[in-house]
Parts: sequence; structure tokens; C-alpha cells
Amino acid sequence: MDFLKTARTLLGYILCGLFFIVPFILLTVFTVFRCRWAFNGLYGIDITICNICHGTNLESISARSYRLRADKRYYLQMKIIDVLAKPFDGDNHCQRAHKWESKVIKLNK
Repeated sequence: MDFLKTARTLLGYILCGLFFIVPFILLTVFTVFRCRWAFNGLYGIDITICNICHGTNLESISARSYRLRADKRYYLQMKIIDVLAKPFDGDNHCQRAHKWESKVIKLNK
């Protein structure tokens, strides 16, 4: 059952992200070439999708997955995201995203 919930959540992110597909593809290409502005654009899309799907404030999907990792559904989601992000960002992507974003969220309260 947890796998189905995880798949549903990830599908929701993807469907929401389809609205951003063209900017996402363009920004991803530039991010591969280490363009900081492109990474920032992708990060903004990530935060927007998380906000639309969950009503969060300044929290990315990665940070949310780590924060809620006690729930099997989000733990599985965190592991999938970590595997996908490893070539670009190294190990423990979700944990590092949560650590960094926690500081930013506290500053904006």
C-alpha cells in the first residue's frame, strides 16, 4: 500500500511538473553545463510543485521527503530521489536539502 501511495505522490509531482516541462527541459540542459541560474530555476520549479501539491512554504520535494521519512511512503520517495540525484549532487541529497532549507525557512518566519 505504501508503494501505491508513493507512486501516486510521485505521479502528482510529475503531472504538476508537466506544466513546467519546457522550462524544465531547457533549465536541465543548462544545469548539466553548471549554469547556476539554471539550477536556481529548477529549484524554484521544485519548490513551486511542492507548494501546489502540499501547501508547503519554501520547501522542496527533497527536503519534505527527508523531513517525513518516518512514514514508509516518504522514506521510499526519499530513496528514489537520492538515487536520481546522486550523479548530479552526490550522496544524501534529501538530507542535505533539508538541512539547508531548514535554515532558510527559519529565517523567513
